[in-house]
Amino acid sequence: MIEREQTDFFLAGAYNAALRAGAKIMEIYTRYDDFFVGLKADSTPITIADREAHTLIQHYLSATRIPLLSEEGRDLYFDERRGWDLYWLVDPLDGTEEFIKRNGEFTVNIALMVDNRPYLGVIYLPTTETIYFSDPDRGSFCKTGVRPEMGAQYTIGQLFGQARRLPLTTQRNTPLRIALSRSHESEQVKEHIRRLRDQAGEVQIVEYGSSLKMCLVAEGSVDCYLRTTPTSEWDTAAGEAIARGAGVRVAALGSGEALRYNEESLENPPFICLTQHLSGYEWQQ
Repeated sequence: MIEREQTDFFLAGAYNAALRAGAKIMEIYTRYDDFFVGLKADSTPITIADREAHTLIQHYLSATRIPLLSEEGRDLYFDERRGWDLYWLVDPLDGTEEFIKRNGEFTVNIALMVDNRPYLGVIYLPTTETIYFSDPDRGSFCKTGVRPEMGAQYTIGQLFGQARRLPLTTQRNTPLRIALSRSHESEQVKEHIRRLRDQAGEVQIVEYGSSLKMCLVAEGSVDCYLRTTPTSEWDTAAGEAIARGAGVRVAALGSGEALRYNEESLENPPFICLTQHLSGYEWQQ
């Protein structure tokens, strides 16, 4: 059982770590002509911004004395992490391809995991100075005009000052808005879009990069997010915490079950995020 004071300490820590990482990422994004792009073992790109944001977050959150699992950290074998009941799950730069394309749709994702479930989450979009965060008791929130700062040291009270509770709207969008990935897509989504159209009528497809899509469902500006191409646990944990805090369902396609974390394989199954307006949607494959 995590006490209120501990939760506040962890949430403020994640919030400040995200802003600090955002400051480092934006420094590289705006000042560097060369991002020193390389390829990881899975053939996905990595840049100097990924590496430096990881190092910064890892150092800042080390004060919590909680283990950290990061996309850009060292490989942690299942036997080493299988017994963790409390850990950080981090993607220092989600949307590396969007970063390289310079379209601005990249995020910093930080989640605190308790018993292999997202307990709280922070997602920061440094290009728009927008931050989303969730608290297991208070719900999920969004703030704009939050500048990236290398020395960010906000208190828990400052976090909630001028923050807006999610969702921002209780109305379904007309037409129904479905978010898809800008850089990753598959043929499988077409059948699910057809099913949504049959059940909900006209739909509008919108494309975004990174975990921004889960945040948009949480705030209500998008009704559904479908993902059938590969993602990893650090891609979804913070977004799921924020989505659930806003009353959004996140479920595996085919089974309708919750996503599982700290598995031997860190790859997620295809999944869907649905607002309460679509609670009756049949997500079976």
